[in-house]
Amino acid sequence: MGKILEEILWSIYYQTDHKHIGAHNDARFFILNDILKDLHNFSAEQLRSAVVDLNKQKLIEKKNYEKSVLVSLTERGMLRAINFGFRRLNDKCSAEHKKEKWDGKWRMVAFDIPDSCVKGRKALRYRLKMGGFYEFQKSLFIYPYDCRREIDAFIKLFKLEKYVRFGLMDYIDNQDMLKFHFKFNQK
Repeated sequence: MGKILEEILWSIYYQTDHKHIGAHNDARFFILNDILKDLHNFSAEQLRSAVVDLNKQKLIEKKNYEKSVLVSLTERGMLRAINFGFRRLNDKCSAEHKKEKWDGKWRMVAFDIPDSCVKGRKALRYRLKMGGFYEFQKSLFIYPYDCRREIDAFIKLFKLEKYVRFGLMDYIDNQDMLKFHFKFNQK
């Protein structure tokens, strides 16, 4: 999927509550122009074309409301946006976050998902690996940067809230190995 399509999906997915406006109080819909105005790296024509493509691929739903066009992600569009979010985590770990100072905290994702939800368990493990998380144990993954939104979005979409835990840790006894894995400078 093209970068522009992913950026639009991502922007729709993570709109803040104050931008919600929708016909019949439907908070899933966002004003299209509010979403597109934050995407500065693309021309107006590229953005219009990308929105048409997203609609054709059934990744978004569009409707007119008063003098605005409203958009919402379909379930398929939400999954694509979440996948993009996990790929961005991996990219951040290897490049973008290197510019930032690590806050010294470890993010832990632990889960005990029953066999009745095996599809969700496999999907979660796959996304965590795709995101660059370190597999500490079969159902426990560690990551050094903020990833709460991506984790929460995924477990909500797959209805895994009661099986997945997220933790923020100041210390873990083998963190030198984790620092080496994430290529942090050791002092």
